[in-house]
Amino acid sequence: MSTISRRHVIGGAGLLVGANAAEAAPNTTSNLTADVCIVGAGFAGLAAALRLKQAGARVVVLEARSQAGGRSWTVATKDGGWVDWGGQWVGSSQTRFYALIKEMACETYPSPNVGKTLQRGILDPNQYHRIDEDKDEAYPGSDIVKAVYQKLDAIADTVDVNAPWAHPEAARLDAITFAEWLRQNVEHDSARNFAATEVGSVPSASPEEISVLHLAWLIKACHGLGELFGDAQADRLIGGTQRVARRIAERLKNEIKFNQPVRRIQWNAKGAVVQSDGIAVTARRVVVAVPPVLAGAIEYAPALPTNRMQVTQRWPQGLVIKVSMVYGAPFWRDDGLSGTSFDHISVMGETADSSNPPEYSKTGILTGFVYSDNARKVAWLPAAERKRILLAEVAKRFGPKALDPINYHESNWTEAQWTRGCFTGFLTPGATTLFGSAVRDPVGPLHWAGTETATDWPSFIDGAIRSGEREAELVRRAG
Repeated sequence: MSTISRRHVIGGAGLLVGANAAEAAPNTTSNLTADVCIVGAGFAGLAAALRLKQAGARVVVLEARSQAGGRSWTVATKDGGWVDWGGQWVGSSQTRFYALIKEMACETYPSPNVGKTLQRGILDPNQYHRIDEDKDEAYPGSDIVKAVYQKLDAIADTVDVNAPWAHPEAARLDAITFAEWLRQNVEHDSARNFAATEVGSVPSASPEEISVLHLAWLIKACHGLGELFGDAQADRLIGGTQRVARRIAERLKNEIKFNQPVRRIQWNAKGAVVQSDGIAVTARRVVVAVPPVLAGAIEYAPALPTNRMQVTQRWPQGLVIKVSMVYGAPFWRDDGLSGTSFDHISVMGETADSSNPPEYSKTGILTGFVYSDNARKVAWLPAAERKRILLAEVAKRFGPKALDPINYHESNWTEAQWTRGCFTGFLTPGATTLFGSAVRDPVGPLHWAGTETATDWPSFIDGAIRSGEREAELVRRAG
């Protein structure tokens, strides 16, 4: 592929009508010029910046936080291990993440999966079934759940991931919520609640706030429910996922400006001036690589086209509280359990064993997830009361040792100013058909990246990487 001609890209960036950097941002302390300005140093922004730099472009990355990685956040433990407070898995056909892991000289290890899974009963919710997922996935009521999944996969198979709004029944599917679809298609209350919890966990959306069309698109783009709930969690990273982001940031050391939230973008056909609190960057093109809700909060001059402005207003972030519980050892294995559990009745819908390989740390790490409606129920409680409730639920599954972690942390990304929610954003009912390709279409010199915009593995780190590389390629082709 051809490299970018800096002379071609920069020539004209200073032709913004009445907007050189000094005029556009009189309170800035630094005025910079680049071929491409990238907003956000999550995996999407980092991938775009890395590929553009490798192509010969001069880039400047403006990041609101004090660190790179976006929704990936890894914290070291005292004994040499680590805990991922944000995204933590890679697997299946997430080839772009695997490639970047290798490129950054990082390593993966198989996700811990020793022992049986605990499954809250469908026919009898008072029971927890012990399931060997490699041998006997069947449990009482599993046939009902599988039938629901098959119906959803069948709808997803009919969706074009690049143009879901073109589906022959797009208007109908985008008008019906997932909750209503469940009421119409699943008679068994417990199975309906289980499907709502598990499938709704992907966008971390309540069934009432996402359409069947958008959910089916998400399932199709993530290669079906089988991969979503299986191989997508196959591996974890030595040192945590943020290690990859940090190593990319090291290669972009001089190009990333931290603690610089973007407030305003002034643009025309020839280029843009991107303004943070302390820096104004004049560039030929801009890649906005932040969640749609944050992209919509930036001031644009002139205003963006109506569809682009409107779509960000229908693109909220999901709601999930991720709970990291560190113990002296993975005690659940002594009882023949894997640490994985699924519970459609309790507040904590899932748990997983997130322990490090023993050569790095002997501790046991359980990760718990509190999704959407349940997260809303407990988010307002005092922290100590919420912790008591959640640990009591874990103890009901794994025994009294679960009540006394040596470290406990909750990640509620909704409260993070520069994220506003996790795992991903999702389009509200009607928005997919209303706004169509506006979710990804460039506007003049402005490009949109982020895992929400990916058509392959959206809501995952792999999707973020793909979106950044996609927009970098579009910029390269444009010259």
